[in-house]
Amino acid sequence: IKEFTDYTCPHCARLQEPLERALQYFEGQVQLVLYPFVLNPTSAVATQAAFCAGEQGKFWEFHQMLYRRQEVWFRFAAPLERLREFAAELALDPTALTRCVESGRMQNFITADQAYGQQLQVHSTPTLFINAQRVVGTQSEGELVRLIRQELDRVRPATGKVPS
Repeated sequence: IKEFTDYTCPHCARLQEPLERALQYFEGQVQLVLYPFVLNPTSAVATQAAFCAGEQGKFWEFHQMLYRRQEVWFRFAAPLERLREFAAELALDPTALTRCVESGRMQNFITADQAYGQQLQVHSTPTLFINAQRVVGTQSEGELVRLIRQELDRVRPATGKVPS
């Protein structure tokens, strides 16, 4: 599953919990690959901060905090200051996170993810690809489970195992 998402997108935030539960249902059968699809400068800062948190071993924890507390930071005039607070809460080094974001060294990853999304004709977030099946917008857990099961059934050979 490919997920194109933006940290300032409220629909993306609403998708996270149902997506996490659906993925748990299919644990070991599917893999999520995240592609931040930056839609504005505030999102660019948050995306870089998430990648920088990853350098300290906590990308997914930071990612989840960005969505769970989106209302707290995304309209803030200086989002990096609020994101430093999140880093401290996660026992990350806020100074290292700030230096990393301000260096711009994560921008190449953002540019690559944007280009890939454009190649796949992603125009809005959230956009998922369950294999080649495009799913746009927030989905319920039940709908995600149905779509994933449908795709797994389509790709499974007669043995019932997912090809590797």
